[in-house]
Amino acid sequence: MPKFSMSVPAESDGCVPIAELGRRMARFRELLVDRQLDAAFIIDPRNVRYLSGFTGDDSAALITRHGQFLLTDFRYIDEAARTAKGWTVVIKPHGLMEKCGAVARRRRVKRLGIEPGAMRLTDLPPLRKACDGKVKLIRAPGLVGELRLQKSEWEVQRIEEAIRIQERCFRMFCKELKVGVSERDAAARLHYLLVTHGADDLAFDTLFQVDASSSLPHGRPTQRTLTTNSMVLCDWGVRKAGYHSDLTRMFFFGKIDSKLRELHRIVREAQLSVFAKLAPGVDLAEIDKAAHKVIDKAGYKENFGHSTGHGIGLHIHEQPLLSVRSKGRLGEGMVVTVEPGIYLPGVCGVRLEDDVLITKTGCRILSSLPASLRWDGSDD
Repeated sequence: MPKFSMSVPAESDGCVPIAELGRRMARFRELLVDRQLDAAFIIDPRNVRYLSGFTGDDSAALITRHGQFLLTDFRYIDEAARTAKGWTVVIKPHGLMEKCGAVARRRRVKRLGIEPGAMRLTDLPPLRKACDGKVKLIRAPGLVGELRLQKSEWEVQRIEEAIRIQERCFRMFCKELKVGVSERDAAARLHYLLVTHGADDLAFDTLFQVDASSSLPHGRPTQRTLTTNSMVLCDWGVRKAGYHSDLTRMFFFGKIDSKLRELHRIVREAQLSVFAKLAPGVDLAEIDKAAHKVIDKAGYKENFGHSTGHGIGLHIHEQPLLSVRSKGRLGEGMVVTVEPGIYLPGVCGVRLEDDVLITKTGCRILSSLPASLRWDGSDD
């Protein structure tokens, strides 16, 4: 009879190093003390993953000053044991709320922080009932979000792995493009290349938009086909070990229209103006204004209606948001997208997007694809 051995998942399978998780938990417990909480109940799946390393679904985390409990069910027993090292796994025969209240009472928790944005109204009655009046529920917004803003070196490496995969596959994909291919078929082909060359999955549905389709900032691929003289806008990203990447390139297939060449130049100038401002301490709204200033001056104020960028990490869209309405400042370790654009309804859309790490003295652009008029890096 053959012998079988159980292997421990490698980091590429989504496992977070023990030392990394230890640093996160130490910082989290500092927040518990600062907010005068005895414990916190975390139910947002990405926040649970951030603190515990657990990669499954339908679970929650209860963290006290001295203990950490992963509440899950039979389906995830093995996965919890392999990915949530050092956690007490609690199997819930009933609901998460009931189990959380029972564990909190046993641990003599008096003040329990809850995630208001992640909980549903229907979650509160069973949680209060399970606490039996012995545990006070305290709204604690942003407990884990504050920690996730600043990416560790390990997290940045995961994002860069995702970027390298999507860049490598993009080059292979563009070499295959031919006249007559539809937007849907092209998007499907890029999807296939990404997941067969190392991506865990797509970060979001790929946008491959030809000619007038590109005027829709979030348009879905259609049966529109590539012609001998087309422009293409491609917005794509991947997920690797839970972390996301997000890039957009616009390029020409065939003849380059002079007006569109000029739009590309303006958008690139707007993007470079943002890169020049990115540094710790810079106001988020001022970053957005830098991109809009360039595009507004060129006469396209009404054709750039979205924010300049957003944070990426365990979520494809997370804080900080680079918007004129945002409050706060950039900090070292944040990873953001920079994606100005100009959209002419029924004509075209031009957008360029790169992923950027905020460093101690400025920024480092993590993506390396050229922002040129041709996918291969040329501008002729």
